[in-house]
Amino acid sequence: MRRLLLQIVLVLSAWMALNAQPNPFELRHRLSAEEREQIAFQDRNPFELIRGEEAVVIREYLPSAVNPRKVERVEDRRYVKAPGLLFWVYMGLFVVLTFLISMGRTILGQMVRGMFNDQLTVSLMRDRDRSQASPYFLWYLFFFVNAGIFLYLAVNWYTGSTFPGESPIYLLYFSAAVAGFYLVKHLVLMLVGWIFPLYKPIRQYSFTINLFNALMGLILFPLNIAMTYTSGGLRDFFLYLVFTALVLSYLLRILRGLWIGLPYLVKHPIHFFLYLCAVEIAPVLFLWKWMAEGSMN
Repeated sequence: MRRLLLQIVLVLSAWMALNAQPNPFELRHRLSAEEREQIAFQDRNPFELIRGEEAVVIREYLPSAVNPRKVERVEDRRYVKAPGLLFWVYMGLFVVLTFLISMGRTILGQMVRGMFNDQLTVSLMRDRDRSQASPYFLWYLFFFVNAGIFLYLAVNWYTGSTFPGESPIYLLYFSAAVAGFYLVKHLVLMLVGWIFPLYKPIRQYSFTINLFNALMGLILFPLNIAMTYTSGGLRDFFLYLVFTALVLSYLLRILRGLWIGLPYLVKHPIHFFLYLCAVEIAPVLFLWKWMAEGSMN
């Protein structure tokens, strides 16, 4: 009985071993695709690690994949984030503006009308010389600070760079530069009035510059806030709007100066031409050259 069972086990083992091997006389090219795939799958070792083509493709193109460590964050450098420094500066300017309007609302209206009225300009100039110099001085300081903030934002936008640490020293630099420029301009006007027989028109024109700048400071204040707290195309729109306002103010001021000096232009054309070239045209050409060189670099 034991021999019979042993023989049966040996016969079954041999039969299973023969079935596990491929048939050498089988014509596989005459089989269908599914049968050939099934036979090929049966011939493989289920524990064999096969390197497929997909793994080769992944290994081949993996080095050229995007490395997340090398991805740089792209930022719009023409957008200046609203710093806390400017917020407090704007709050202080708002307090000053409230004080100026409450102290002399009629003076503000007279200043606006005096830009285009000779008699009112002379009257305001006399009032300033007598006892009311402080409002005009404060309005001029208000313009200096706002013009400095605008230069801070414009240079930031134009050069595409930010100032380290958002230090208040840069705002002081730009505001002091604007104040120094107009201080030199008023001194030159005073010197021209003393040297040449143009004291009265030069003095009136110098006061007209004060009136135009006071109004320009009032315009710059809300536009600076808009440029600080906006970005993209909206910020560019406000920036170009300020440039347009500055150009219009400059042209109106030149026309106003020509109107004031028209009676003296016929008598002293050479003196007037020298002043026009040295004081009005030369600074504009210098600024234009500086901006052109900055754009080329």
